[in-house]
Amino acid sequence: MADEKILKINGKDEQAFLATYLYDLKSVEEVGLNWAALVDLHDFYCNNTMGTLDLIAQQVSQKLKAIKGAYIVRYRVKDPEHVIDKIIRKAKDGRVITKDNFLDEIDDFVGLRVLHLFKNNWEEIFAAVSKEYSAKEQPVAYHRKGDDPVFLKRCEELGLQPKERAAGYRSIHYVAIVPVLSTTFKCEIQIRTVFEDAWSEIDHLVRYPNNTGNELLNSYLMMFNRLAGCADEMGTFLMAMKSNMAQMQEERAVLLNEIESLRGKNAKQNKKIDELKTKLDKSIMIGWPYTVDNPMQSTLDYIESIQNPSGSMLHFENPYASMQESLEELLKATDVVGHLQKPLYSKFKMPKAGEWPLTMKEFPWGTTPKDKKK
Repeated sequence: MADEKILKINGKDEQAFLATYLYDLKSVEEVGLNWAALVDLHDFYCNNTMGTLDLIAQQVSQKLKAIKGAYIVRYRVKDPEHVIDKIIRKAKDGRVITKDNFLDEIDDFVGLRVLHLFKNNWEEIFAAVSKEYSAKEQPVAYHRKGDDPVFLKRCEELGLQPKERAAGYRSIHYVAIVPVLSTTFKCEIQIRTVFEDAWSEIDHLVRYPNNTGNELLNSYLMMFNRLAGCADEMGTFLMAMKSNMAQMQEERAVLLNEIESLRGKNAKQNKKIDELKTKLDKSIMIGWPYTVDNPMQSTLDYIESIQNPSGSMLHFENPYASMQESLEELLKATDVVGHLQKPLYSKFKMPKAGEWPLTMKEFPWGTTPKDKKK
């Protein structure tokens, strides 16, 4: 019975392990592996390697936390069961992995994630990582089809290789060479936004190991991916809005000083100055050119005025267009499966100044100016 204990990985015997990862015994044996050898590799990794890798992960994590723009840094040492799964997959690709070379053959024994809040933080973080650690290979920028060509071009300029992922996965991957005494170890560092990370975690939990081909789940996960991208762009847009509002307030102070400098003894002139000040307060109240008659339309006009001249529909260069695209695709998807009705505003056209709807049925966002007057 002692042999039975030796021939288990994480409490799973051969049959249970192979079933978990959808392998059959014949295909494993065909690539030169047997259960006893896999158990031996598992035990060697647990007893002789994991402790050292954990110390390395902690050390690298502390350095990454000091990078400006890094919001959250997480690390993990690869689970022993997943190590064996990866050894089998690599063996199927023709690689022979033993106790002597498995640290060289697998790059992500230590995995670290640097999460940032705003989409455009990635470049500063990537530069800091590149400065601190040499790369084992060319870094990769995984992206979704249709992502901003300006972003992809910038990746190439910085030495990253853009790679499209059909499932919508977005992340920068950097395999770092970490010197430790007289040797080196490899760590895979992933750089992504908090929204990209949340989508990736949920996608992995839903999709793997047995639902990779489920079309219904995959369609909803892609929809979720678009919403995560939309959230990223909204965050970046809000920061741009905040910056714009600050700039407008500075301009307001200058204009107010100029207006006050015109004040004199003439009562009619002073009244006109007060009117100008009131108009200025209203026009800059929310941080962009704003009309009292139709504030929502002026808001959309402002957003349109700062869109990417290239017409790109994705990424932080053109947040509003991207959000509109994501919303339209979401509405189409939900309408097809019949689980949700299209919201009223999906067919609602933004009115022009002076053409506000008369009733709440026609105006889904709230009280209209005409309602307020009643």
